[in-house]
Amino acid sequence: MFLPFGTLLFWLLVVGVLFVLPAWLLASGIASLRGRRGGMVRLSIGMVMLLFTLFVLDSCFGPWHEKVLDAGTAPDGRKYALLQVGGGEPFEIRLYVRSEEAGWVFHYVDHEVFPWRFGGRVEFAPDSATARIFRGSKVFKTVDVLPPEQTDQYDEPFTPSDSPEDILRALSGH
Repeated sequence: MFLPFGTLLFWLLVVGVLFVLPAWLLASGIASLRGRRGGMVRLSIGMVMLLFTLFVLDSCFGPWHEKVLDAGTAPDGRKYALLQVGGGEPFEIRLYVRSEEAGWVFHYVDHEVFPWRFGGRVEFAPDSATARIFRGSKVFKTVDVLPPEQTDQYDEPFTPSDSPEDILRALSGH
């Protein structure tokens, strides 16, 4: 029921560095501005630390980053969805391609990524054998896409009638 001492100490240190120290530096910096005792330095350091804390919170937590990055139809007529989901370290990028025989089939893109704030998109080769994943305007990765006749070996929980939003909801636990 209780956290081990080492874990508790670690989280106390994290909270201290991310929240308590910047708050103290800001408060003491504001108080010292009147007395001119290095208040601007403390205020500046506190602001930088607070901005860092906000960046960490925005990048690592929050369901607002879980989204459908791209969805559409491949040249061979199969539907696809590029998803950004939480639960990885801190986020995972997944490509799902729908086969009428097997439902939505997972294709690995990446994990341990920060949120893709500016979206992503997928471009398929004319034969739909490979997909280029773009992060912004640059190619992030090329993924080999299984042909429809080989996708029946996968036991995915998503049926052909599921939408990309249904898959995202199931993966994110909402």
